[in-house]
Amino acid sequence: MRGVDLNDRLVASASDGSGGLVTPVPAALRDPASQVAAEVAALQSQLPAVQDDPLWIALSPPADAGLPGELLRQLRAAGHAVQGFVDRTALLAAWLDAGHALAVLEMTRRHFAIGYATRDTEAAALRRHVPLPGGELALEDAWLRLAAATLVQQTRFDPLHDLQREAALRARIPALAAEAQHDGQARCDIDTGGGQVTLALTQDQFATAAQPVLAPLGGALQMLSAAHGDAVLLVPECVLAIPGIDAALASARFAQLYRCADDLVARAASLQGPSGAGAEGGVPWRTRVPLLAQPAPDGVLQPLSLASQDPQSMATHVVYRGRVLPIPASGLVLGRDPGDDALRLPEGIAGLSRRHCTLRRDGGRTQVIDHSRHGTFVDGARVRGRALLPAGSVLKLGEPGIELPLVAIEAG
Repeated sequence: MRGVDLNDRLVASASDGSGGLVTPVPAALRDPASQVAAEVAALQSQLPAVQDDPLWIALSPPADAGLPGELLRQLRAAGHAVQGFVDRTALLAAWLDAGHALAVLEMTRRHFAIGYATRDTEAAALRRHVPLPGGELALEDAWLRLAAATLVQQTRFDPLHDLQREAALRARIPALAAEAQHDGQARCDIDTGGGQVTLALTQDQFATAAQPVLAPLGGALQMLSAAHGDAVLLVPECVLAIPGIDAALASARFAQLYRCADDLVARAASLQGPSGAGAEGGVPWRTRVPLLAQPAPDGVLQPLSLASQDPQSMATHVVYRGRVLPIPASGLVLGRDPGDDALRLPEGIAGLSRRHCTLRRDGGRTQVIDHSRHGTFVDGARVRGRALLPAGSVLKLGEPGIELPLVAIEAG
């Protein structure tokens, strides 16, 4: 059995659980109108001689409901015996006994996504799939602007004034970013038409440029970990190559973070049995996946440690006007008119709602749940629904609002 993991930027394939191939989708075919053709072309480049092998195709829920049907049609036309489609997050949860629910990051050409799946004694099931703006194209755009601004500042050469040189620089940007993430700095020579100039960029420069693109991802991870802090987060190697990703990952607190190879989903897909689908007609789409009989080998997941991960404990108290108030399990509501057993804040503070937010302790974790119109912020980052509250953070309610320090006090 062969397993294939498809999205619009990478195609991975594997056979019988063994290590597989990872092929970029051809750049010339990355237009949305040719997405299926690009994926099929990338797959054909991997598997020209094994078209008769039965295939399981791992996908995330597509934005276009017609995409799986068109993909099935083109794969069958190319001679592939497609057994069915399977959700990639549920599939990994069915193969990897992580001991908790599983959250999986994904990067495509035009978005990031987070899948969340749980498992019982028989199967794993997809519970949520959250697509987010961003992805590889948005990162490339941000880094291309960074590279162009740096060249103009240092050499007065602007590569964006020439379409051919702009395309050549864009093609080199992903490798430069990965090099900077690995080595701290990346350099390359740029042809100006009348000579060459050297472009040098640091990891910090790439990370700063990427921050607006990564901010929605960090907010979504923070919200997911606040709601499901016992989950394990799985991060593919291609995502870890993004400068600035450490800060987005560190903003959330999961039970454990792991890194995995980009072919891991394809390996899991190849361990499923035949579906009984024929050469014509429909095939199954599995979002609930029976536990795989063959356990995942040791080492497929590597614990991920982040240098920027906040080692502090969770907040137990909030400080207001010199008073230190405990954050209870039942919740502490903050606002101008929050009701009984709450922290009432003064009228006249811009951006402050009547019931602005709730602070709550739950199983050793502290979180804020935002109810407001003008926003709640933790250390300057806006809360998207809910977020965790480490000790030492500053909670700001509204804009310009009011700031409240958060502390941890051990019981005596």
